[in-house]
Amino acid sequence: EGALGQKQFLAALEACLRALPERTARVFMMREHLGLDTPEICKEMEITATHCWVMLHRARMSLRLCLAKNCFEKT
Repeated sequence: EGALGQKQFLAALEACLRALPERTARVFMMREHLGLDTPEICKEMEITATHCWVMLHRARMSLRLCLAKNCFEKT
């Protein structure tokens, strides 16, 4: 049951990531999956630290809403 739940969560997360703007999803994955720090992300994406923070915030808020709607909401 746990493995099935994890598989369903990962599928929902992937779908939610695809719904994000491409650059926002990329910044989020660079931080959360690859573990890059802000200066590395900023250099790679050619953005300011403030813009990086805003993109991460928007990604987290969008993912939270998407996951709540598609994965955790009881029907």
